[in-house]
Amino acid sequence: MYYYKCNVTNYKDALEGTLSEASIGNKMVIIAMVNKAYVEGDKPMLDLFLDAFWHGEDTRELVNHLLLVATDDTSYERCKFLRLHCYRLQMDDGMDSNGEKLYMSEDFIKMMWRRTLFLGDVLKRGYSFIFTVRFNLI
Repeated sequence: MYYYKCNVTNYKDALEGTLSEASIGNKMVIIAMVNKAYVEGDKPMLDLFLDAFWHGEDTRELVNHLLLVATDDTSYERCKFLRLHCYRLQMDDGMDSNGEKLYMSEDFIKMMWRRTLFLGDVLKRGYSFIFTVRFNLI
């Protein structure tokens, strides 16, 4: 008779696992949303954002608690390549997350609601967060 020893662990979904890995001991995490435009080019915005952690005063350790929430495959792959904590946010209603969303368009509003619901999900799981927002200045 053969006996198989199984390592039984509690099931964790992808978000819970990523939050757990990125969080500080008190379940605090830094969240930034990224998309294709944020990660492409010679010196993309993501690189500038990450440089701030490296060049800031006593901020290098904080990058270990940064969760990048990717809204498309390109930004998710770049995040994984950089070996950061990454989560691929799935859009609802079959919305194409790869294209540009004009301010206050139907897709833009759907994307903002999806982001808000995601942040609510993080709170429901007992995590606190600092959320970064980028503004395009014209």
